[in-house]
Amino acid sequence: MVNFTKLMNYFPNGAKIAYTPFFISERALPMTATPKTAYEKLQERFAKIIDVNNAAAILSKEAEVSMPKNSADDRTRQIMALADVTHSLIKDPQVEQWLDEAERDSTKLSAIDRRNLTLMRRSWVSEAALPDDLATEIARIGTEGEKLHTELRKTGDWSKMKDWYAHSFDVMRTVGQLRKEELGSASVYEALLNSFSPDIADATVAREFTAMEKVLPGMIREAVELQEKSPKPIPLTGTFPQAQQAELSRRLAEHMGYDFTRGRMDAIDAHPSTGGSASDVRFTTDCSDETSFLSSVCSTVHECGHALYEQDTPLEYRYQPVGASMGMAVHESQSGIMERNAAHTPEFFQFLEKQAREVFNRPDDPALSAKNLELLAKKVDPSFIRIEADELTYPAHILLRYKLEKALIEGTLSIDDLPQAWNDGMKTLLGITPPTAAQGCMQDTHWPIGAIGYFPAYALGNMIAAQLFDAACKAHPEIPAELGKGNFKPLKQWLSDNVHSKGSMLTTDELMTAATGEKLNSKYYLDHLSKRYLGRSYNQQAPANGNSQQKTKKPGA
Repeated sequence: MVNFTKLMNYFPNGAKIAYTPFFISERALPMTATPKTAYEKLQERFAKIIDVNNAAAILSKEAEVSMPKNSADDRTRQIMALADVTHSLIKDPQVEQWLDEAERDSTKLSAIDRRNLTLMRRSWVSEAALPDDLATEIARIGTEGEKLHTELRKTGDWSKMKDWYAHSFDVMRTVGQLRKEELGSASVYEALLNSFSPDIADATVAREFTAMEKVLPGMIREAVELQEKSPKPIPLTGTFPQAQQAELSRRLAEHMGYDFTRGRMDAIDAHPSTGGSASDVRFTTDCSDETSFLSSVCSTVHECGHALYEQDTPLEYRYQPVGASMGMAVHESQSGIMERNAAHTPEFFQFLEKQAREVFNRPDDPALSAKNLELLAKKVDPSFIRIEADELTYPAHILLRYKLEKALIEGTLSIDDLPQAWNDGMKTLLGITPPTAAQGCMQDTHWPIGAIGYFPAYALGNMIAAQLFDAACKAHPEIPAELGKGNFKPLKQWLSDNVHSKGSMLTTDELMTAATGEKLNSKYYLDHLSKRYLGRSYNQQAPANGNSQQKTKKPGA
């Protein structure tokens, strides 16, 4: 999870830039300075905006880790004050004038600067183009929606939450309409989707998610059947102290290539997240469950994947939107490729076994064998709660949320019918029906806080990760074997060359085509899931007792 404070409100493409002030003595200045162009003024303004945002992000991360318990009110005021500053900086009427002027003269700019200008316009539309009263209401929804969700989620009292959901969707529908008009999005929903996953068309999402929906339920059923016939893993027993889990997490981050001179890792009893600035990237991991260390391993590798991306953005453009990391879909791919693609390989578990036996001083514990750790990590068990889902069932949770939030925005589904539509979808995709709204449509905070269009980024990230990992291993076949030694360098270098160093210079399809030779598609993700959980390629004929006797059609075919 990436948690850059207020970032998405100002930079819908997920761009994160930093501003480095410098000082020149008066004697070093020329007698007559050349007037700055509108584009140069924009560069200065956006750099200042993100400088303030970075300060807020560091304050937010520090609050998670070391803030005194009675300092929350002051910290909230500080972060809100910084948010007001960034809002004023981008809403300044001069910014719109500079954008208009720079766009008129854009032919004089380089290709990278033109891309930068496009991202600036998108950021301005996201924040400054909204009426003040609407911007205020968005902020209120974010704050009060989270509080209300925290209060009511456990009870699952839909009657008390329903009206808030309706209001949140109504407001964000208005936001989507304004952004659609300003940015030329294909639909209101696409405008909201692109706030989190820029440059990805909803038509692409619909096509690839439909392809996944056709085969995923059958894959899940077959995987559960195979699992029931297979040897059961040995459960982990005893205590795995938090301090030792933190040591294991630090070792993993070091092997992955995380630069501790430009960031820090903290073990906390809370949901893990990553934030800060490119030169001060901080992430947290949760080591509170002392009955197992696998959860902390997953959260560490996941968040470190986010952090590596941030640390590796191109230095020469780091202080502008074009040099920052891309939107949430690509960001989730960088955490996913480390957690799911790299750190769930048989080779990685060989490395993990060695480290775990040493850290926990269990040289003879059979539960810590590489094969057993792999079996524990690959358990498939359809569940009601998204954040507790295993790798194979997780995309089903996202497919459901995507269909429902899109229908609610388009008006083809009413809030009154949401709980039943949710339960029907869970039954179809996972074969289970939530007993309460707490385990159904009220479980996530996204909709109550107005984060409509966010959910697809999770599954899109998994798709991107699988496609990138396939290309990386084709380019460097030694990657799996090196992971078995704890050597992430070949994979990290390939990602640096093909993803991290590109910043936001390319659209998602341009990035994927350059890195893999193909536009974003779901076939690599489905192939990855099929090989890992069914033991065969996605396009390979299913066994006689499977759900199909035909070869599965390729997505989009």
